[in-house]
Amino acid sequence: MTLARLALAIGFATVLAAPLRAEQWVSSYTTHEYAKCRKDKGNGDPVSVHRCPGKAGITVIWTAGDDSSAVEFGTRALQETISDKAAFFEAGKTIEWRGPKGGKPQAAILRYATGQNVGKLDGSRLVVYRLAPDGPSCIIGSVDARKPGANAAARRLADEKAAGFRCGQDARSED
Repeated sequence: MTLARLALAIGFATVLAAPLRAEQWVSSYTTHEYAKCRKDKGNGDPVSVHRCPGKAGITVIWTAGDDSSAVEFGTRALQETISDKAAFFEAGKTIEWRGPKGGKPQAAILRYATGQNVGKLDGSRLVVYRLAPDGPSCIIGSVDARKPGANAAARRLADEKAAGFRCGQDARSED
């Protein structure tokens, strides 16, 4: 076997043996007017909960209070704090869904306006969620959206961690 054929055979075998890689994942997007989605009956407190349809039948749950709002996904979402880096959060309207081409999304990325004071949300974070149709959905981690390359870093986090991330057990990534 010539050296060229041997290199070609090794390269082909490597491609066949490689697991599904991040570069095979794709993005799709939805935009939500959360307040217009179906509202849950409240218990008299000022917090409002709305449920919106998302990709592949995954429910988007928007919870809004007087000073913050947050999003969760699915029917068994873990109620978590968005980040330790800010006290107040406002969920963005556009959700980036990530998953294998032709498959169901396995991750979602959502931009939040963040800040230490009510009325002064001067920061921005991209929060990455693991989506699980048969288990809890949760936050994998977050990226400072003001840094160069933040969108690519959030996608990389989603693509590399979402499939194997164990909600409630694995440590979140936060820059």
